[in-house]
Amino acid sequence: MRSVGCEQISKSTNQQISKKEIEEEFRRLCERAGRRGVIGFVPVGDVRLLPEQSAYLRRKLDGLGPWSDITAVSIGLLYHEVEILAIPAGWVSKPPEDGRWNQYARAYAELNRLLNHIASQLARRFGGMAEMATLEGWVGQVKHVNDYFPHCVSHRAFAEAAKVGWRGRSGLVITPRVGPALRFATVFVPQRLSPDDRALPGCGDCRVCLEVCPILRPEEGYRERCRRRLVALGLEDEVCGICVRVCWEAVGGSASR
Repeated sequence: MRSVGCEQISKSTNQQISKKEIEEEFRRLCERAGRRGVIGFVPVGDVRLLPEQSAYLRRKLDGLGPWSDITAVSIGLLYHEVEILAIPAGWVSKPPEDGRWNQYARAYAELNRLLNHIASQLARRFGGMAEMATLEGWVGQVKHVNDYFPHCVSHRAFAEAAKVGWRGRSGLVITPRVGPALRFATVFVPQRLSPDDRALPGCGDCRVCLEVCPILRPEEGYRERCRRRLVALGLEDEVCGICVRVCWEAVGGSASR
């Protein structure tokens, strides 16, 4: 596919958009970024969001067209193996003095930046709207994790509905290739595209994430405990990743290598 320059005009919303075009453009942008990626499609109306997130998204997409005609394109970029292996292999309450853990924190920031660029390029190319990868810098500023919700949507919800992966016991989206070792963004395009239908294995009897992390009890609402841990760790970005590493190892992590 021809390279898309900054001067190129976005597709008109009355032109037909194909999944193949989007996939090819995403693949090209991944190659340019030096990262492997995953992509999935789902009608926006098929995704269950918190009421405050649904209200946020309707405001954001106002003018993009009828709600029933909008497709959510879930995109993810994978961590490299060396970045995942920078995470401690077991539970620790404070970062080791070698500073290696920050390699993962820096990769987290890089993936967010790359995803934001790719999502913006896809939105511009196909006449859509991008929801960026994350809201960074909020962990230590909000009083409770619920304060996030009116200002964003759940990329995990769109990735799960698009069958990119399944919701694991950790609450993260688990992919067959690299477990949860990736970051997501979402692009909304003004055309109804057929959803993906993939067979996903699920977690089965695996409980490695619950075994490694003493605060990870999703049935008790772990997110606020996780936010407080991130504040206490004080790494270069808002990460921990211990549950990510053990899950990545459990599924093999082959696609990151």
